Amino acid sequence: MTDLILHHYDLSPFARKVRAVLGYKQLAWRSCEVAMMPPRPSLATLAGGYRRIPVLQVGADVLCDSNLILRYLDQVAPTPSLQTRDDVLTTPVSQWFEPRMFTLFSVLAFRTRSDVAGVFTSDEQRAAFGRDRAGFMAPMLDIRKSAENAATCASHVRILAAWLEERLRDGRPFLQGATPTHADFSAFHPFHWLQEKSARTDFLDDFAQLWTWVDRIAALGEGTRTPIDETAALAIARDAAPALAFAHDPGPGDPALGSRVRVAPSDYGVEPVEGALTSIGRDHVSLTRTTDETGEVVVHFPRWGYRIDAI
Repeated sequence: MTDLILHHYDLSPFARKVRAVLGYKQLAWRSCEVAMMPPRPSLATLAGGYRRIPVLQVGADVLCDSNLILRYLDQVAPTPSLQTRDDVLTTPVSQWFEPRMFTLFSVLAFRTRSDVAGVFTSDEQRAAFGRDRAGFMAPMLDIRKSAENAATCASHVRILAAWLEERLRDGRPFLQGATPTHADFSAFHPFHWLQEKSARTDFLDDFAQLWTWVDRIAALGEGTRTPIDETAALAIARDAAPALAFAHDPGPGDPALGSRVRVAPSDYGVEPVEGALTSIGRDHVSLTRTTDETGEVVVHFPRWGYRIDAI
């Protein structure tokens, strides 16, 4: 298997989701750490300006969005699987609950995390981070009003927590039985983000089964991490050729193969990536891009939660 290079930073909840799957599958991977907020020039070059974290690089292929990354990892390392025969939760949890819950947890995390002061080296850095995330999250939630929204966010988070608690009340170790599925990892990471922080104590401490389940997933580890710097990661892309082939299966109204398109998230962090359409199907869209630093790369996205515009 070509080296898995995860572009991430440790506090990112979606990166924690992917690292938990790397742990569950006991995979070795390269860790390319990036800044918590732009500019991230090397990653911007590699992924065309896509700014969500994490991004998985496999040679000259770049996979964006944690849900697509999990699907890929399940293809290249199918044992243990993230699917069950009767999986009824992965689609609603990962595509409907997870994006909305992230916005709600963001208010709770950055309003109540006792350790957040240690993340920033100055008040100026903290203020810059706030400005950056305000613009990033604005399409879904105006976090400038987070103080007045906190009670509402907490009540909505408790609804999800209660639903998960009920699923786990019969003693099952994971949401769909004896083994974790994609749904577990999508639901796990926002709660792990609050673990041992005051938001857990203030709003969610009465959900015992939930926190046992969070601890159980965290105990799976994060696989075997080896550091790699951004320069080396770009060199790997430059020296490789795109090799991932998602089936080209266009649907009604999809743009033509080879046409110039822009792909962007449809909810938040909506910076577009532009390229030539390489393949498109019900569950993916892939663009070819070329830069001096990387040569030809293909950037892959899921369809759900993304918009595609012809140029």
